[in-house]
Formats: sequence, structure tokens, C-alpha cells
Amino acid sequence: MHLSIIGWLNGLISLLIVCCASVFGILMAFESKEKESKMLLFGGLMGFFAGMLWLGPVADFISVIITGQNLPNELVYGVLTFIWIFPLIVCSMYVGGELMLSEKKKYLVVIFSFLLGLIFDIILLSDLDGAIQACPNPGGTELYDASIVIGHPTFYLIIIMLVMLFSLVVLGGIHQSLKTTGGLRRRFIYISLAIFLFIPIAIVDAFYSEPAELVLAMRLLMLLAAWCLYLSLKIEVKF
Repeated sequence: MHLSIIGWLNGLISLLIVCCASVFGILMAFESKEKESKMLLFGGLMGFFAGMLWLGPVADFISVIITGQNLPNELVYGVLTFIWIFPLIVCSMYVGGELMLSEKKKYLVVIFSFLLGLIFDIILLSDLDGAIQACPNPGGTELYDASIVIGHPTFYLIIIMLVMLFSLVVLGGIHQSLKTTGGLRRRFIYISLAIFLFIPIAIVDAFYSEPAELVLAMRLLMLLAAWCLYLSLKIEVKF
């Protein structure tokens, strides 16, 4: 095994993201049960599924560490990475709707996001060769960094989902923060910042594999986004 420094950093940072997301999701699940809060539950799931987007590089990293070889091909990597977009967008829209919308509008947005995510998964799994950018086997010296082919239907679906995240959570959160004070205002600010950071991270990681240093920087930034999301859900607010 002769994994490069960039490969080690990408693998370790991705592993840290997945571990933090798992712990975050478990903690929020227990806290949601204690406080009987669906928003905490879905917020924890949102953080968990966001972290699972880096399961592909983690699996590839572990494969190289144990066997000295990468995953069989970039398609396996791609499925482990992009399959989590479906549950992530549903949970994100629930949290965004809970914070920004009326009950009726919230469920309409959640249903729409469910259908969008389902269509994404169907197209992705039925056309893996067309959706995932071809990537030569790194031979254990680097990790795979498979990305979505720009122009493929899955590309446009991801863009639509990111626009929904920006419109509902980022802009909506900023708008709500200007109308509130105290803990509630800080919650809106933190969740807006978390998603604002996540969007360029998702764009770079989903659509680009070079330069490797930029991808690595975005993965480091993901840790900050996760911390902001954690703070937004931990703040105590009274309605």
C-alpha cells in the first residue's frame, strides 16, 4: 500500500465526517425522544445523512488500508456516496418547513422533496454508467473521487434540490432571524450558515474531482458546517 498524503488526508477527514455525523444523529435521536421534538429527530437525521455522503471515500479508504486495493470500481463508490441524497433532502425540507412554513405548506414541500429524491435514486441506479464520471482505478495510491456527470439528469435534480435548500433554509432563515430575538434568532442564523456552507461543499464534491486540494478543503469545511448545524439544534428556544 502506497497511499499518497492527499489520499490519507481525504480518507481520514471523510472518516471523521462520517463518525461525527453518526454520533450527532444518535445524540439528536435520544434528545428528540426526551424532549418529544420531531424537529430534533429530523435535524439529527439530516446531519446523519449529510455525513453519509462521504461513505464512498470512507469505504474506499478502508478498502485500501485493509487490502491495499481500492473499491472494485467508481460505480460502487458513487452508489455509496450519492444514494443518501434522497433521505437527506426529505429530512432537510422537513426541518426547513418546520422552521419557516405553515403546517400545510411544510408537508407539501416534504412530499415534493420525497418525489424528487425518489426520481433521483431511480435515475441514478438505472443509469450508473451514464451518471457517474468514469474514473481509472487508482491502484491503491489514491482514493476514488467519482463525481456526477454534468448534464446528466441527476445533475439537474441535484441543482434543483440545492436551490430548494438555499431558498427555504438559507434565505428563509435569514429572513426569520431578522424578525426574532434571543435563542430563536441564533438558531435561524446557525442553521442558515450551516446550509450556506454545505451548498458549495456539495457542488464541489458532487461535480468535481480536481483539483484534489480544493476537494480536500471542502471536506474540511464540512466539519464547520456540521458544527453550525449541531449548534442550531442545541439552542433552547421557547415559543
